[in-house]
Amino acid sequence: KVGDEMKKIIAIFMCLVLCLSFVGCNNTEKQNEEAKETLQRVLEKEHSFTYKCLVFDKVTEESLEKFSFPTESNAINAFVPQGYTYIDFDSDGIEELLIVDVTLKYFLILRYDDKNVNGYILENINLQDVKTDGSFSIVRYNSYTTISKVSFDGYDCEVTNIAYKNYSSNTYQLNEKSATKDEVEQYFDDWYENTTKISWETIE
Repeated sequence: KVGDEMKKIIAIFMCLVLCLSFVGCNNTEKQNEEAKETLQRVLEKEHSFTYKCLVFDKVTEESLEKFSFPTESNAINAFVPQGYTYIDFDSDGIEELLIVDVTLKYFLILRYDDKNVNGYILENINLQDVKTDGSFSIVRYNSYTTISKVSFDGYDCEVTNIAYKNYSSNTYQLNEKSATKDEVEQYFDDWYENTTKISWETIE
């Protein structure tokens, strides 16, 4: 009898877990739909986004209609959207909008955050090496190549290098710690083989 009672308790517990998981999944799907609807409006220049300047830390309301930003090397960089894709960079079930500009150098990540949309500029992402799991490659020609992830904190984002190789300085790292060249090259090979590239939509 004790065994039967225990089985009943376990069965009830499992049912509760499944129900809560189902509710959680449905809620995340709803939030993702809401996020994509809003992000699409930003893409279509019908909704603004908040952007924190890379140089002066000033926060402004912007629109893709006429978005420009300063960098340390250039006072004005006009962002002209060329292509876009949706991707869940931080694996929270809610997709971000990634837009590449016409120079293919600057990438704008737009993230839905509690009814607001925040924008983040990244540079030198390899257009062909953005993956569906949210990882991507950054390439500085004649310098280094990385496999990276990005995380978000309000108006700020942080890029973390999972793998790093620099032939000129003979520097190799995994998770930002020293590693051998063979270990890093093997990590890159596995990443290329076992991850899936995103597909881009062209903006006319």
